[in-house]
Amino acid sequence: MPSSSIDGGRGEPVLSTSASTNRRILVIDDNRTIHEDFRKILCPPSGDDSLNAMETELFGPDERPTPLPGFEVDTATQGEDGVRMARTAREQHRPYAVAFVDIRMPPGIDGVETTYQLWAEDNDLQVVICSAYADYSWEEMMQRLGLSQRLLILRKPFDGIEVRQLAYSLTEKWELLLRSRLRMEDLARAIEERTRQLEVVNTRLAQAQRLEALGRLSAGLAHEINNPLSFILANLGHLRSTLEMEPSRLQPEEVQELRDACDESLEGAERIRRIIQNIKLFSRLDQAPRTQVDLHEVLEQALGEAQELIGPHTRLVREMEAVPMVCASETGLQQVFFGLLVNAAYALKEAVKEPQLRVATRLQEDGRVVVEIQDNGQGIAPEHLSRVFEPFFTTKRVGKSSGMGLSVCYGIVTGLGGDITVESTLGQGTTFRVLLPRGLADFELSPDSRGTGH
Repeated sequence: MPSSSIDGGRGEPVLSTSASTNRRILVIDDNRTIHEDFRKILCPPSGDDSLNAMETELFGPDERPTPLPGFEVDTATQGEDGVRMARTAREQHRPYAVAFVDIRMPPGIDGVETTYQLWAEDNDLQVVICSAYADYSWEEMMQRLGLSQRLLILRKPFDGIEVRQLAYSLTEKWELLLRSRLRMEDLARAIEERTRQLEVVNTRLAQAQRLEALGRLSAGLAHEINNPLSFILANLGHLRSTLEMEPSRLQPEEVQELRDACDESLEGAERIRRIIQNIKLFSRLDQAPRTQVDLHEVLEQALGEAQELIGPHTRLVREMEAVPMVCASETGLQQVFFGLLVNAAYALKEAVKEPQLRVATRLQEDGRVVVEIQDNGQGIAPEHLSRVFEPFFTTKRVGKSSGMGLSVCYGIVTGLGGDITVESTLGQGTTFRVLLPRGLADFELSPDSRGTGH
């Protein structure tokens, strides 16, 4: 059943659960005889005829329920002592549910001040102020304590049945309030989690819509640029050949200048051509046929193609666990892994003394296959991390990247119903994680781990 515990400042309870109902009662009264009266009423021995008589009077002779459990009663003779006991109980995760507080307790603080301090220690405590005198009017109490549903007044001399009824009702109220609070906290956490999930979904949806719109634009743009680019490349090639083959009235140094200009122009035009190819690929990401693909084979092919860029000084670590086949475009996945390996190789060339590249595969509990490509490079700045999959976004120097590589990887993976994420810490490296749904058939595992090497 719910109970409260304390964490941090007073009056801010943290809820926890315990195995039994909270029947803990605190009696604060300077008259020790009153303590014994409360114990006789709330903690009678089993089979007590007076208890049976009380329950018969409360519920009737034919409707008296199964005997209810007794209470655990602690007592204090002064308000200050009672406040300390309430604080200790909270700290020990054994709070009191109800406190019966006398209005007059000389020489210490009176019942109203005691109640005020009790609530400062335990905001959930139900309080019954016991008084034989009109020391305070109700308005004066409310002025000090505020209007509260946790406060009741019991006139002395009190009736045993009334005390027991109050104890049962208020402990039940205490329990129901905490159950309600626990439920509200659960709902708040569920709402927060659902909101977070919706934000993720909306972000991905917006990104997918941007990519779709960009894909349509790119297809038309690539077509418009490709034709004039073909003429430019052809003419530059012809000019370069002519300068090599035919005599010229130009001075040798002038010929060399023209050759250099042609080479630079050809290099720039070739870069534009590669960009156009990436744009065309980007606009047709979902058109590639799918088959059952062995991820280990595709990864080894990509590693072979990227080996020259990775270099001989990079320590290559393979952690290949047995994984199922995936349903995908083999060419598309090869381009994804090659692109991620190239990105890692570029990161490792930037002032890394002992470059290491880790390639790993595993099967998650949810059935998805995971491929991780991790480098120990300089990492990605936080302000850039959220943009790495955006088309044409790059942190590389001008001319070193078109900014399409990772966006193409993103499009291919998400088009397969998978996901691709990135984690990075400056100075510690970057991990790209590709999650793919397993194949629709032939769930045979790829070969076991191929070990760790250089």
